[in-house]
Amino acid sequence: MSLNDYELIISDVDGVLMREGEPIWPNIYAIRNLIDSDRKVLLLTNNSGFSRVLLSRQLNSLGLKISPDHIITSGTAAAIYMKEKTDIKTVFVVGEEGLVEELKNHGFRLLNTRDLEEETPDAVVVGLDRLCTYEKLSAAMRAVYNGAKFIVTNMDRLWPSRDGLKLGAGALANAISYALKRTPDFVAGKPNPWMIEVAFMITKLDRGFNKAVMIGDQLETDIKMGINAGIDTVLVLTGISTTKDVENSDVKPKFVVRTLQELI
Repeated sequence: MSLNDYELIISDVDGVLMREGEPIWPNIYAIRNLIDSDRKVLLLTNNSGFSRVLLSRQLNSLGLKISPDHIITSGTAAAIYMKEKTDIKTVFVVGEEGLVEELKNHGFRLLNTRDLEEETPDAVVVGLDRLCTYEKLSAAMRAVYNGAKFIVTNMDRLWPSRDGLKLGAGALANAISYALKRTPDFVAGKPNPWMIEVAFMITKLDRGFNKAVMIGDQLETDIKMGINAGIDTVLVLTGISTTKDVENSDVKPKFVVRTLQELI
């Protein structure tokens, strides 16, 4: 099996191409080879805080010619969902610069905490927000209580930082869920196969007649999403999940490799 056999290669970023900001060179070389061979390559990340433009620049500096249009964050997926599937126009955001940028670029009007005193937004969008305050999260909760749709970029409980594990976007969203005894109306990120649908939309490939593969380092997000979407999956052992995890999990990738160079 070779990754060159696929018409669309979809890859995670953290744990596949980068680890805590450091390049994972064997995988980067493999993806670079695919791009140079004119394969369609898209990157997917649950990190809604990323600016696609800045991530593209960072990867290009490592030799990966990836345009911002070929990067999908969970913020991108949330914005496209609201644009394509709802009549949402106004949004209150719990999130970082990358998510704010995505929502503005897709034409949504963003409200601030003071605006909420006079207006209930059509939706509250919750992503990872490392500067979130109690008051901001409470304002988001009140907006949902008052009728705003409750949209979440991803339900990641934790994320690994250099200082150890930290709260993920799902932990913030669950504060609202617990307070109001309700679940989000929509979760855009992995393992929701919606992100795969967005990948096909962006590349304009026919969903029924093109062969795609999902590459990732986590069974419960990347691999589960690929399986849910009905495409082939590759677990690469440069991130979180291990061979022991595969043995103990009901989520079974089609291929397991140490690095992507084994598939080039």
